[in-house]
Amino acid sequence: MSVAPEVQISPIEAYERYIVRSLLGPWSRDLVARAVAIQGGRYLDLACGTGIVGRSLSEQVPEPGWLYGLDVSPGMLAKAESLSEGLEERGWVLEWHEGCACSLPFVDQAFDQVLCQQGLQFFPDPSTALREVQRVLRPGGLLVASVWGALEGNPFYTVIDELVSRHLAKGALARPFALSDTEKLRSLAQGAGLQDVAVWAVPLTVHAEEPERFAAMCLRGATAVLPEFAALSGLLREEVMERMNGDLEELVRPFRRGKGLEFGTMANVLTARA
Repeated sequence: MSVAPEVQISPIEAYERYIVRSLLGPWSRDLVARAVAIQGGRYLDLACGTGIVGRSLSEQVPEPGWLYGLDVSPGMLAKAESLSEGLEERGWVLEWHEGCACSLPFVDQAFDQVLCQQGLQFFPDPSTALREVQRVLRPGGLLVASVWGALEGNPFYTVIDELVSRHLAKGALARPFALSDTEKLRSLAQGAGLQDVAVWAVPLTVHAEEPERFAAMCLRGATAVLPEFAALSGLLREEVMERMNGDLEELVRPFRRGKGLEFGTMANVLTARA
């Protein structure tokens, strides 16, 4: 699978174009469908990234309200703000905050709902983050969060994991899949004082229209979290990536459908109330 180098595109733009568009966009619509429309509601998009959950919320919730996005990355926040300009014209009030989920910069009982897509497993301390969510939700307020489910329910990522293990080191997907155990996720939420906790293993079929770019982005994301990769010189990193890209085409061939990719994914979806 030969991938020509990108021209004049930032990592955040590439993330939005390939990962958000093909993978996180469809999942955001599922997440938001589990929220409840509230007239003039106050919503927090926690670990908002480039803002796909907030944009999906504005499309699916008929009544505009207040939407707050929080992320640790100022670059992601800037992209989210630029992509959400049309929401204000439709009556939404937007605020963007740089910060950590383990110490939310909001007063108690500030929100009707907190939405968090594929963020909880990356927080420094998920238990503390969930206690913070419980604090900033009004009594009876709703949390809807998703994390990746069992690796065997995500066959495309199983291939990525096998590829990185073969060429570099094992454990590339340990962090993204750290909360794949539904009982562990339920226990964390209950331990944080949240009520009416429910966890579902939800399947969703994903279509990626630009398979080479998408697969390369997934592969780079998996290697980026590994200390073994970070320890390599720039030249060695590119050599490792080149070898892995050489094997990637064969490994993703079973997922090809026409000019794109199609594969099943599985997420654990948590709902709970304060």
